[in-house]
Amino acid sequence: MGAGEVERAGERLYAVFAGHPMPADMAACEHCVDPADVDHFRRTPLHALTPDQLGSYLSNPGTWGDGSELPHLVPRLLTAYAAGEMTDQSWPDTLARRIAGHWADWTPAERSAVEDFLRAWWRSTLTSWPSDHPAEDILDAVAALDLDLGPYLADFAELPGQTPSRHLAEVVRWSAPDERSRRELDRWLTSDIPAGLLWAAAVADAGTPLGDELVEAADLADLLRTTR
Repeated sequence: MGAGEVERAGERLYAVFAGHPMPADMAACEHCVDPADVDHFRRTPLHALTPDQLGSYLSNPGTWGDGSELPHLVPRLLTAYAAGEMTDQSWPDTLARRIAGHWADWTPAERSAVEDFLRAWWRSTLTSWPSDHPAEDILDAVAALDLDLGPYLADFAELPGQTPSRHLAEVVRWSAPDERSRRELDRWLTSDIPAGLLWAAAVADAGTPLGDELVEAADLADLLRTTR
């Protein structure tokens, strides 16, 4: 688990999507994007695309690209997010929404590679503090792809150490972005698991500022459990 797992999942992404070259032409609105930037982007080797280039591409949905370029770019985009290169550009769900528009057209192997990468990135995030992206940012991306949140939420109890509970203290305040993910989150929050994890972590860190934060989150989890 951790960086090694993310690295292996990233290598699989590059291997699975290797059959998708950059299109010879990229559709882009000349009034929205400088044609010279588009041409430079298209000619830049995949691994060499910078966060600024990737961020500019993602910030112009509908005016830069028609989706045919996305399978070529997905490995670089996802690994850049997980490596913390995109923290000044956009949120992970920005990319996930782009992917969602073409998700049904991708092969099972391609969808599986993306899902495996998200899970590896998620587990690495839950076992590191501080993390490059808050855990709820990754959950937003998972929800944008309409994937099952259950395995992600289950990791809070299954991963070792106190660090997952630090992320859980933030996730109990997460506002799921759609009805389906809200229902999944509500079912989990009304179980005994979140509050139990947070109270155990709060006891372990009692008398510290972190312990106080965990008590506050545990109280909220108890309230959610009884009112939802």
